[in-house]
Amino acid sequence: MNIKIFSDFACPFCYIGFSIAERLKEEHPEINIEWLPYELDPGLSEEGADLTKRIPKEKIDMSFRRIERLGSEYGLIYNNRYKKFNTHKLHKGALYAEKEGKFYEFAKEAFKAIFEYGKNVSESAVLNEIGLKAGLNIVEMNNCISSDAFDEVFEESNKLVSVFEVDSVPTFIVNDSKKVTLLKEYKKFKKDLLED
Repeated sequence: MNIKIFSDFACPFCYIGFSIAERLKEEHPEINIEWLPYELDPGLSEEGADLTKRIPKEKIDMSFRRIERLGSEYGLIYNNRYKKFNTHKLHKGALYAEKEGKFYEFAKEAFKAIFEYGKNVSESAVLNEIGLKAGLNIVEMNNCISSDAFDEVFEESNKLVSVFEVDSVPTFIVNDSKKVTLLKEYKKFKKDLLED
């Protein structure tokens, strides 16, 4: 079985999607999981932005009630609800981590940096901290981030977004045929993924 997952570190629901995939991988190591970068706001400045300037605070808080309920199954902490950050460099760091066999370690620290600690993940110091915690060679990681090393991965991912009609994240594509998007408790979501 092959599962493609379109995901963005800036998305609080993707933190849950990541946690689902991590648990699934532990239970079913035979399943091949492929992560595809998806940028919700690629034009966002490196300074980041305040979500409350575009969405009323009450609406954000209401969404987070559901997010926190779903995330509680995995012990996820959402201290940052209102700040969003550009994730392009972070995705490149994650692709390097994947090449080094440390994607899950990197991604977990990346999501924590954003949602637990509210850190700006486009800043070099924050990226380095995430990379170090994941056990990566920081010099090599930064060389990959500043080069065009993974440009073709972003291009391919953008093409597949059209092919699979991805309009929200996280989106799970099972064996290039079944699309699963609606997050729910782990047992039910796993059933949606694994059953025909």
